[in-house]
Amino acid sequence: MGVVVLLALVGGSVSAAGATPVRSAPVGARAAVAGPSPSASSAPVSVRDLFEVELAKQATAITTGDVRAYLRPADPALHDRMLRIYGSLRAMKAVAVTMTVSGSPQRVTEGQGAPIAGGQPFGGRRGGDNGPPDGRWRATVELSFCAAADGCVRAPTKVQSEWTVTGTVAKLVAYPDSTDRGPRPWEASDLRAAVGERVVVAGTSHTSARLPAVLETAEKAAKIADRYARWRPAPTRYMVYLADPEDWAKWYGGKQAAWVAGFAMPLAPDYTEIVLNATRVDAAESLDTLTHEFAHVTTLAGVSRNYSDTWVLVEGVAEFAAHAGEDPRKYRWLDGTRTYVRSGQWPGTAALSAPAESASVGDATGRYGVAYLAVRRIADRFGEDRMWSFFEAVVRSAESPERAAPRVLGAEWSDVAADCDASIRSLVN
Repeated sequence: MGVVVLLALVGGSVSAAGATPVRSAPVGARAAVAGPSPSASSAPVSVRDLFEVELAKQATAITTGDVRAYLRPADPALHDRMLRIYGSLRAMKAVAVTMTVSGSPQRVTEGQGAPIAGGQPFGGRRGGDNGPPDGRWRATVELSFCAAADGCVRAPTKVQSEWTVTGTVAKLVAYPDSTDRGPRPWEASDLRAAVGERVVVAGTSHTSARLPAVLETAEKAAKIADRYARWRPAPTRYMVYLADPEDWAKWYGGKQAAWVAGFAMPLAPDYTEIVLNATRVDAAESLDTLTHEFAHVTTLAGVSRNYSDTWVLVEGVAEFAAHAGEDPRKYRWLDGTRTYVRSGQWPGTAALSAPAESASVGDATGRYGVAYLAVRRIADRFGEDRMWSFFEAVVRSAESPERAAPRVLGAEWSDVAADCDASIRSLVN
């Protein structure tokens, strides 16, 4: 069977570590052309406007490939870091790039009088003679882009940048990693990318040789997952990052349970990125793995609530999508599921929860297998359409299975769960 690969949702509503997850990402919106920004030809009204002018130039430079213009406002000490971001975004064919100031900049150096908010005009009027207040300023920079195709859902990063202002010249002097589910891969690593019709796959020099093969498989997985975009449109591009061990330890905060070889990271209710551990995902399993993860993207699009209490359905439908039309007796993790069911640790379908962070690979494999076989049984017994309606009611609309089952399936949840248990025991025995 090859290396056992287990996938999990993290950082959003379902946690790979089993901790109580909280979804805190901003609600995404379909990307649109940004509104007008202050131009270099007009006198900036405030410190914020001064920064906005430079950021707008940087955003344009990313899309046009003008590295000199991109680096111009940055202190030379930042050039290596800024080049990493620039090169990674260019590799992913970033379009519709926007860089703006979120909120009002704040002065962080000593000065006369009270602290000055950067939204106030220079000299009290547009283009005032007094000029901007010199010194060091902190500003939250919000960067967003679409990979390879416009019209995506935006999931902006926010960085606490620092600038020095001298007269009317602003110099970017600090640009750390984002802290909200960061660092993103393109912030932390020099990326290469393979761009397809439906998928962008990116990785470092250590994984770049595998990118074309992963992309070929991912394009097949995307076509399958697109079928399950029943509630929201499928993404313009699925985004996949292929991590070596160093990347795995730092991207999106790094910590994952030992049994996890890949995860889906929700960055907004309508936008999720996929990360695969290159040392754990082999070619033989990559289609199933990617289809599973892409199915999370399509089936959970638009869901912002905590759905960890519906783990069986969330993971079961992802496995269902990955193995649609297959004989369950040939399921890749059937042996692991059999061992788990026979171990006496299985609490039954209704009470099954996500593997703990400390879980063994065998325990995690068995739980995923049970989730798949339970969803498969519901679809076989009641029909696939009603299975999806049940998923919609319980996972997407937060209806209890006890209430949803009689209405959607025409049977009590206790009966449905018991029937799943009996079917699973019969199959594994």
